[in-house]
Order: sequence, then structure tokens, then C-alpha cells
Amino acid sequence: MCHGYSAPPFQHIPNRCKLMQVGFFTCGVDFELPHPKISPRTLLLLCRVIQKAWQALKENPPSGFDLETADEDTITQILVDEIIERVLRKNGTVDGFNCALFGRVTREPKISNYNKKHPDKMPDIHFDLRRDQLAILSDQDGLFVECKPVDSKHTAFSCYCKKGLIRFVNGDYAWAMQNALMVGYVKKPYSFKHLASALDGNNESINLKTIRHSPVPKLSIYSSNHRREFEWPGDSGSASQIEVLHLWLQI
Repeated sequence: MCHGYSAPPFQHIPNRCKLMQVGFFTCGVDFELPHPKISPRTLLLLCRVIQKAWQALKENPPSGFDLETADEDTITQILVDEIIERVLRKNGTVDGFNCALFGRVTREPKISNYNKKHPDKMPDIHFDLRRDQLAILSDQDGLFVECKPVDSKHTAFSCYCKKGLIRFVNGDYAWAMQNALMVGYVKKPYSFKHLASALDGNNESINLKTIRHSPVPKLSIYSSNHRREFEWPGDSGSASQIEVLHLWLQI
């Protein structure tokens, strides 16, 4: 699976800029914005990890757990704490995903938004990519994941886009990154056609600034590219666009 995806040809490659000062304690330390892209291979590997955890949850749910009625936070807690971190990363069940190559997978870590006005933002999942050897802001690096239900009470527009996807566009999450991941906990009959409709028909009203979006051929994921209209800190210029992958898991 991880060998069949390459970055879409339309993806813009932004110029990098230097960030010499961030806050009071990094004066003189050199960072680059945006952070280097996460490779397609790594992105698809982590999608596969989440899919593996989802399969395990459906096949062997905890006592008293009902996927049909469980809320978003409970599902995410079990996926991350009980399966991805405690089992999959520790035992190497998914080839390439292990403790040697990836740091701890955390749920709802506290991070700041792009201008530090909101220091307690909490994305649903964070995968530590162990890239400290690069010129990055380590607390703002990694694969940031936001999870949202998609069903009759939580539509692709009102919940998934307006309360989830928008956070990657407005600089709340992954503001230094060029990649992010949305995960949908989806009930029938909802499918990617509902996401496509939301992105086509409503994106301007919630400032999503969608550039392009489409299914990724032969893979059960979707890809969307978005403009971001905030300024990076330290007079580092305008934020680059971001590519968001969408992984929808059927309940």
C-alpha cells in the first residue's frame, strides 16, 4: 500500500523561510518554515496503522464497548491509548511502525496555535516522527490528526469540515507543517461524495480555501489542498498551503 502513492502533480512547493526568533528562548536558533513535507510513504504507513487499529477494535472490542453508540472521544481514546500506542508501536505488528522509528503516539497534546494567542489547542492525535535532526520547531512537528464522526447528526459540512478540517487551515493545528490527516468515523450511507460536495459547495463560507480535492486512485483515502491566509511568526512571511489526507473508517 505504501508504495502506490506519490504527491499529486498539482501540489505547490512553497519557498522556505528562516525563523530566527520564536518567543523568548529561541533567539538565534535557526528554524525553517514550512517544515519539510512528510513523505507519502510515511503518510500511508500511518494511515495503515490507524486502519489496523480500527480493524482490531471492530474484531475485539473492549468489554461493554459498542462502536455504534460510542462517542468520538471514547473511540479515539481506545484507538490511540489501548491499540496504537500500547500494542502496535510496541510490538511492530505493522511493518515499519515501531519504537525505533517513531516516538510516542499521544492523544490531545497541548500545543499553541500559529500566533501563540491560544496555547492550549489539542489535536486529537499526534504522531511523533522523530525529525529533531532537521531545522524544525520540535513541538510543532509531526503528523497532526483530527477525528470527527460523520453521520446523520454530524454532517460532512457542519461537523467534519466546519469543526475539524478548518483547524488545519486557520493555523490552529499543524501550522508549521505541509501535511495533516483527517479521520472520519463514518456511518452508512455517507461516503467521500459527501465530502466532495461539502468542499465544492460550502468551502468559502467557512474559509476553507480549497485549491483542489480528489480521491487518491486505488486507495481508500481522499486528498485536499488548502490555502492558508495567516502570517508565520517572526516576520517569516505568509503560510504555505497544506495538503490534508482524509481517512474514513466505516462503523
